[in-house]
Parts: sequence; structure tokens; C-alpha cells
Amino acid sequence: MAAWGLVALAGCNLAPKPLTPEVPLPSGFKTDGPWRTARPRDDATRGNWWSSFGDARLGQLMRDAQANNPNLELAMHRVTEARALARADSAGLFPFLTLGATAQRSRGSGTLQFQFAGGRTRTVMGPSLDLAYEVDFWGRVRNQSRAGAARAEAEQSDYQTALLGLQSELALNYFALRAQDAQIALLHRTVELRRKTLDLARTRFAAGDIAQIDVAQAETDLAATQAEAIGLEKRRAELEHAIALLLGTTPAQFRQPAHAIGGTPPSIPASVPSDLLERRPDIAAAERQMAALNAEIGVARAALFPSLTLGVTGGTQTSYFSKIFNAASRVWGMGPAAVEWPLLRGGAVRANIAASQARYDQAAASYKNTVLTAMREVEDALAGIAVMKRQAAAQETTVAAARRALELSQKRYDSGLVAYYEVLDSQRTLLRAEQEATRIQGERFLATVLLIKALGGGW
Repeated sequence: MAAWGLVALAGCNLAPKPLTPEVPLPSGFKTDGPWRTARPRDDATRGNWWSSFGDARLGQLMRDAQANNPNLELAMHRVTEARALARADSAGLFPFLTLGATAQRSRGSGTLQFQFAGGRTRTVMGPSLDLAYEVDFWGRVRNQSRAGAARAEAEQSDYQTALLGLQSELALNYFALRAQDAQIALLHRTVELRRKTLDLARTRFAAGDIAQIDVAQAETDLAATQAEAIGLEKRRAELEHAIALLLGTTPAQFRQPAHAIGGTPPSIPASVPSDLLERRPDIAAAERQMAALNAEIGVARAALFPSLTLGVTGGTQTSYFSKIFNAASRVWGMGPAAVEWPLLRGGAVRANIAASQARYDQAAASYKNTVLTAMREVEDALAGIAVMKRQAAAQETTVAAARRALELSQKRYDSGLVAYYEVLDSQRTLLRAEQEATRIQGERFLATVLLIKALGGGW
């Protein structure tokens, strides 16, 4: 019966039952579409989500960044450290076996009462093998092991968060750079048109067809457009430098050829997997931090009860090296190595329990905030994609109307019906409309990347 009692005690676990905080989530997203919420599962396969953009250059940059980014390397080393600490926390589940060897030469006093063989010098040497095992009555060691394993999993999720953040930031900078290239290319084309307009104005002025003020206005417009084009180069350089940093290299070693953005981003599919948000690693990390802190409550509660460590030792002792392994030299011992029961600690044990519970409650609140933040990010990205798609269509209509207005203004000017400033005004209106259309096109790519990031990598 006593043996069965020990077995029952060894199965005790003082950690509370893990509970996932209730978060008031809707059954689906506000934006129209087949979207719904789900429980996090960050081990799902993500794949190379950037391949949906059909850009080979972006794919190469992604591979280079994953191989060379120092922040990602730092996150991986943290995972390695956490896994090693988890193995160390699990070591207490098993007996400790220690191999030792001693050698001592000593002389006892010859004037002590009842001293046998006093005043003589002797040598004692021999190997020993010690075994110690803590009987885990209250689950302290098991909970310590569970906490370490949960923290290692949380670090792995943090690595996935760093990886997804790196990939999305690289894609955002890449498409922003291509949008900047499109803006620069638009201004360069406009500069060429302005230059041709100026040449024509000078020819017509020389022929006496127009006044000198028209030439001056054409010169001013050309210079202003050239200055604006030059100003965009600063932002382009900054984006290129940001990409170099993500690739783990210096700006001097990286150069991205000009490549204007074109087309439209990949469209949202008509249906999506039901595991929406399950791949978000930050949600998984928050859950595992809760699991680790929940187990640590059990560790703290176990300090209220006695701990028992059993020990067994064996080996040989002799004064002669040749007789170390003789049967007559064998020694052994068995018995409790340590018994500890904290009867009076000034309330420190219960204070540690309360602190562990408070840390768990903090993690629960952080988990709720992480889930709600994820929901908001998805909603923001979905709304952005839907709105900008409509805005792009409206802006294309604006561009077409501005282009038609310029044609009419040019005809009226050629017929002598209006002054040249009307043509300039129409040119500026068309340029601003085309610039806005290019900006919206780039923003649509960025919103798609943000949606992919919000969903944990693709859909």
C-alpha cells in the first residue's frame, strides 16, 4: 500500500488547468468575403507567398535576406538557446549519475583517546559512482520541464514572427521602390514632352506666331518638372539602402536596377482556407508564454511541500592501487540524500505563488491584445484593398478625362482662342492625375503584402 501511495503522490500536479482567455471575436470579418476567425496553428505550411506576385527578382531578394539578415540570425540563436535550456529543465526528470575518484594520504594524531592506529600515515583511494533522484511528489520537476518546453516553442514562434516580418518588410520596401521608379519614369516622360513643347514654342516665337511670355512659361514648366524628378531620387536611394540592410549588406554593395511597377497585385481568391489566422506566429507565441507561466505556478506551489531526494552510492576504497577492483574493497551506501520542508519562510513561498499567478494574468491579457490586434490588421488590410481597387478605377477615369482636356486645350491654343497658360494648366492637371494613379497602384501592392502578413503568410 505504501508503494501505491508513493506512485499516487508522484502523479500530483499543482499547476492549474491551462485556460485560453475568452476573446470577443466576431464570426467573420466586416469586409465582404468568405473570411472567418479560427484558432492559431502556426505549424501550418506557409510556402513562398511572394511567388504569387510573379516577380523573380523579389524571390531572389527573399532568399538572400533569409540567408544573411543578422536579426533573423539572432532570432535563430535565441531558439537554439531556448531549446538547450528546455533540455536542461527536463534533466531533473531523470536520475543524476556521477562518477568520481578520490585519492588521499593522511596521518592521524597519536595522542587522541580511543584512537586506533593513531600517529600512522595511510593512503585511501578509489573510484565511486553516485546516483541521486528527486521523487517528484508535487510535480515541481515536471512543471519546470513543461515551462521550459513551452518557452522553447514560444521562441520558435518568435523566430517565425521575425521571419514573416523580414519578408513582409522586404516586400513593402521592394514594391515602394518600384512605385518610386514608376513616378520617376512618369516625370522623365513628362520632361521630354515639356522639352519638345519648349522647342516648338521657341520655333513659333521666332516665326512671330506667339508672344515671348509663352516661351517663358514653357521654360518655367520644364525646369519645375525636372526639379521634381530629381527630388524623387532621394526617396529612391533611401528605399534601396533599406533593402540593403534587410539583405545583411552595405548600401555600397547593393544596387537595384530601375524597374517601374506595373500591372495589378494578385487578387484575393473567391474562397480561402478555414484556418485563417492560424498561422500567425505572434498569437502562438503568446499562447505558449501563457502555458509556460501556468506551469511555473505549479513550480511555485510545490515549494509549500517537502521535497525528497534519494541517493545511492557505491565504489571501492583501498590503500593499495593493485586492490582497487578487489571484491573486498567494495563500499556502498543508500538512503535519503536530502529532505527539505519550508515550514517558516516569512510568507515568501506564498508571495512567489501570487507573483507567478500575476505573471500568468499579464500573459493572458497580452494574449487577448495580440488576437484583437491581429483582427484589426486583417480588417485594415481588407478594407484598404477593397477601397483602393475602387479608387484605382475612379482615378483611371480621371486620367482619361484630364488627357482629353489637354487635347482640347492644345487645339484651342493652336487656333488662337486661349492663352498658353490654359495649356500649361491642363498639362499640370494630367501630370497630377497620372502621379496619383501611379501612387494608388503602388499602394495596392503594399496593401496586399500587409494582408498576407496579417494572415500569417498567404491565404
